[in-house]
Amino acid sequence: MAQTIKIPEGFEIKKVSDVEYRIVKKENVLPKTWEEFCELNPIIKDEYFIGSISGEIFKINSDRRKSCSDKNILPSKEKAEAILALCQLIQLRDCYNGDWKPDWSNLSQDKYTIYYDTNYFEKNKNSFIARVLVFKTAKLRDEFFDNFKDLIEKLKPLYE
Repeated sequence: MAQTIKIPEGFEIKKVSDVEYRIVKKENVLPKTWEEFCELNPIIKDEYFIGSISGEIFKINSDRRKSCSDKNILPSKEKAEAILALCQLIQLRDCYNGDWKPDWSNLSQDKYTIYYDTNYFEKNKNSFIARVLVFKTAKLRDEFFDNFKDLIEKLKPLYE
């Protein structure tokens, strides 16, 4: 008696050997929604999340993705650590800047930024290219950079 196997949308059967077949994701299928991403990537493998209370990084203990609750999963421990560092840096940036907010539409307003260029972080004066790590003065930017270089360095995996 023949068996029927239902293949999820976006997947196909691939012959691995004369006796082995695998269900694999089709090449170049790009999701158009988060739910579709979850359907195309149902298996969680070597992914991590940041604990909401402790801020610790945890490896996922589930083998199936849940579209409604797995939006905070990252593909590696390094990327999870980078996101945690980014959260801290944004809070610290806002503390350093006080009430000041950059006006990216105002080209005459100087903004002092820290950004990633090639293989290192660079400090610059900028009026028109939006950056996350932006400060109202060069002095604040430089002090921030010196004080939090370890956290800033943790952002590198986000640029891979």
